[in-house]
Amino acid sequence: MGSSVARAVLYQLQQVDSALAQLAAQRAALDDGAAARAEVAAAEAQVAELAERVRQVHGRAKEAELAIAALEAKRARVEADLYSGRVRNPKELAAMQEEVAQLARQQAHREDELLSLLGDLERLEPAERAARQRLLESQRALAACLDAYRATVAALDARLAALEAQRAALLEGIDEAVYRRYERLRQAKGGIAVALVRAGVCEGCHVVVPERLVVRLQDDPALLAACDGCGRLLVVLPAP
Repeated sequence: MGSSVARAVLYQLQQVDSALAQLAAQRAALDDGAAARAEVAAAEAQVAELAERVRQVHGRAKEAELAIAALEAKRARVEADLYSGRVRNPKELAAMQEEVAQLARQQAHREDELLSLLGDLERLEPAERAARQRLLESQRALAACLDAYRATVAALDARLAALEAQRAALLEGIDEAVYRRYERLRQAKGGIAVALVRAGVCEGCHVVVPERLVVRLQDDPALLAACDGCGRLLVVLPAP
């Protein structure tokens, strides 16, 4: 195959490769839900922490309620004995009165404790409900993010596949030695191996291309020349 054909096809190949690189970069930059997953994980941790605190406070409140009930029952029994008239010994009566007073103090202490625990629950339970709502919202946001990610990936992959097929077809029209040169330049020149000459200037490095070379490229379809400034292969598009 002549260089004239290769030159035109190389320019098309460069356009396809640039499009492939751009799409690959877009795909790599997509939000795959990492930030949303982190928010879900943080929300789950907060819910778990608050749920455990609520569970513990509920347990302590239940213990306090049982203790209050036991103390109240015991005090009632002692008071019943105290006022039954069966005990007449002054010392025993005094001891029973002291026991009633002590049980009353213990009961009051546990009641204060219970009130404090109930106050904690009044703060913790709404906080837990709010945390569960935030978790639900973050889970919905993650699901939406993943749906959008999968849809975008599918669209990009379809475009990438089409470009890969176009690239394979173009390669059939390029001499292997020319293609190797193209690939070496592409690796060395930031992915751009072919540069257009527009208004006498190389668009790859913006260096002026000698007019005689531009004329030769226009007149000689078989010429495959490189820019003196950047070394990229030069292409002059035919006049419209």
